[in-house]
Amino acid sequence: MMVVLSHVRFGKRNEDVEATQAALIAVGADIPAGATGFFGEQTRSAYAAWQRMLGFTGPAADGFPGCSSLAELGARAGFVVDCRHPGAIAKSSVRFSRNSGVAVDEDTARAFAEQACARTGAPMSWVTGAGDGANLLTLVFRESSFRPNAVNQDDVNATGPVQTDGARLNCSRGYAQVIPDTFAVNHQAGTSERIYEPVANIAAAINYIWRRYGDISRVQQANPHRDPAPY
Repeated sequence: MMVVLSHVRFGKRNEDVEATQAALIAVGADIPAGATGFFGEQTRSAYAAWQRMLGFTGPAADGFPGCSSLAELGARAGFVVDCRHPGAIAKSSVRFSRNSGVAVDEDTARAFAEQACARTGAPMSWVTGAGDGANLLTLVFRESSFRPNAVNQDDVNATGPVQTDGARLNCSRGYAQVIPDTFAVNHQAGTSERIYEPVANIAAAINYIWRRYGDISRVQQANPHRDPAPY
């Protein structure tokens, strides 16, 4: 049996979550509701217990699955883990044409963020408005001021040959200011290969957040009650 790491995320409901829950129960972790297929707080607590069984401590035992811990769980339960993101594309496939006619405002950004959540399966609670708790709109505002064609040509990422948009290859681009490497590795299947396309750009950021942080609540840049910080 194959379990895909990107399917085993907080807030998701699917067969891979169910297989993970059954494996956690088998190694002695407690999930009172059982293997329901929904990754909620009970599963997060159980997964944190599993991480502690493996010797992880502190933030490393936060209940958000990583490749190594899920692979070890799978080895005990009889499934293998695919840690690749299923929508990944080659960096050479990333295209750099900009958007035309996209309004620069919060409501437009919210609509695109909601579409990105629907595409990726991220909870709609991630799109709660720039004035609330940790959320995508805070991150997008801080990264691009709701400008879908934003590009940073001044930071450390601004290297490589100049592309068709007039910026160097590795610059951060779009609503969520993702670099081409991040966009390609975390590309959401079924979305555009244009790094500036709003849904594709935000979806790649969502997938990156899941892979690196486990949940948007752990991203300082998405929390208006904390100082801005790179993510």
